[in-house]
Amino acid sequence: MGIFPGFSLINQNTKQPTKAESKKSGKVKPKSVSETYPEDREELKKQMKLWRASEKKYAWHDYPPKVKVTKYEDLCHMNIQFTIGLPPEAVFDIFTTYENPSWYSMMKKRPILEHRSSKVLSDRGPTEKLVQVEKEAPWRFLWWSGAIPVHLNLNESRKDFSALYLIPKKNMMFKEFNGKWKIEPWYIDNSRYCKPRLPKNREEYRQCTGGKGLIGSRVTVDQSFKPSSYLNFPPLSWYIRRVTIKTTKALVEDLQVRAAIIKSV
Repeated sequence: MGIFPGFSLINQNTKQPTKAESKKSGKVKPKSVSETYPEDREELKKQMKLWRASEKKYAWHDYPPKVKVTKYEDLCHMNIQFTIGLPPEAVFDIFTTYENPSWYSMMKKRPILEHRSSKVLSDRGPTEKLVQVEKEAPWRFLWWSGAIPVHLNLNESRKDFSALYLIPKKNMMFKEFNGKWKIEPWYIDNSRYCKPRLPKNREEYRQCTGGKGLIGSRVTVDQSFKPSSYLNFPPLSWYIRRVTIKTTKALVEDLQVRAAIIKSV
């Protein structure tokens, strides 16, 4: 899915590849908000400074993800809502940096997904990009184990901090697999600074808090999937659904852990 973890955030010393180099390699290079979107630089730097100062006083704990799973015939739908204690620009950077390893593997646990490749299929300007990502998901069923190749096409939109994603039609595991994630700003200190009139946008929030208010992120993931026809029978279909739901939830928890680490450095 489009929420594969990344660790690159603000690295002003990283040299961006030229257009010719990017076209030649086709790979998605880790990028920073400050380099790719200069207009976000100062706002993000201020927010990160506020978050790290706040973290030294009181450790922030994100709410556990709320997961709702519904099933209609063979189609399974997941709705996941969760929070991350970082501003949307930073969370979008984490979501769209595909090459870095999962924090689970860094903790010497079995990786959730292993990265294989990523490349830009279409660059539609500074706010929209079409990316193809290849991962492998480890599996174990009774006495057998292995890795399932996962290919995803993602349409990333920085304009509204969202992405649409799907697995191409020819896939050994799924007949259907698609979804969307969206990041929305969360004005955490509005009740502290902004009563009785709550802010409607960032500018109002910045004014009523005097630039001291923390901005977090509320994230929503809507994902639908259906096992392939030749695997869509018990107990294999049960196993595929259970593993898909478990893996998606683990990715969300991985992101929340990663965000906590970023605030502490």
